[in-house]
Amino acid sequence: MKKKNIIRLRREFEEIRNKGRMYQSPIFGLLVLRRPRQTWLRNNESKFAFIISKKISKKAVVRNKIRRLLAESVRVNLKNIKKGYLVLFLVKKEIVGMKFGEVEREVKRMFERVGVVK
Repeated sequence: MKKKNIIRLRREFEEIRNKGRMYQSPIFGLLVLRRPRQTWLRNNESKFAFIISKKISKKAVVRNKIRRLLAESVRVNLKNIKKGYLVLFLVKKEIVGMKFGEVEREVKRMFERVGVVK
């Protein structure tokens, strides 16, 4: 995923945590926030972040693999995603051991449910 599509600023994390709407999936939770139009005129790209707790796995290798799976799933669907959204993935333990196809299918299903897809 490109840097312009990654949430990095603390204020963006705080904004999405305070104002975002939560959606639940069997393998992750989604916090979604539609940014006001005047905010995203400067940078209209949607941005994503992934929070993977040590409760999921103590091994950094496993947590990084999960992050890469989710990031690739988002990247594949990026052309269909509307502009101006902040999306935060809160990963659950059930994702451990899943294949890319299963994760990608669930990401796509959740994006359609939330209304982030065109």
